[in-house]
Amino acid sequence: MQNIQQSGAEVGERRLHQRIMAPERSLVAVSGDDFRLPYNLTDISEGGMAFLYLNDRPLSLSECQMDIYLDEIQQIVQLPVTVVADRKLEESSRLRRRCCVRFGELTQTQRVQLKNFITNHAAASMSYY
Repeated sequence: MQNIQQSGAEVGERRLHQRIMAPERSLVAVSGDDFRLPYNLTDISEGGMAFLYLNDRPLSLSECQMDIYLDEIQQIVQLPVTVVADRKLEESSRLRRRCCVRFGELTQTQRVQLKNFITNHAAASMSYY
């Protein structure tokens, strides 16, 4: 029997796009839900994004749409998302969680807006995941 080892990229990494740290002033919110609080966007790629929020249990975001804001100005609207991970952050004593979502089928306008947001705002931080 052969002993074959694979690198972490071959085994654990499923992302097609490199995640880039979002600017500190970036928020995401559920589209059309004026009563839900915005969440802090932490990183983003052309394939998905992650954000932090406070709660004792996972969000119920099955097949919804989200908007991205920068400095309280709406940048991209109605991005279709699917939750791929939602977990409590262990290093936090508060009820802090990290939710990772994958983008669904984007319109041409959304793809252009997303690329512009990443290039003009997120990439400026130069921190990659």
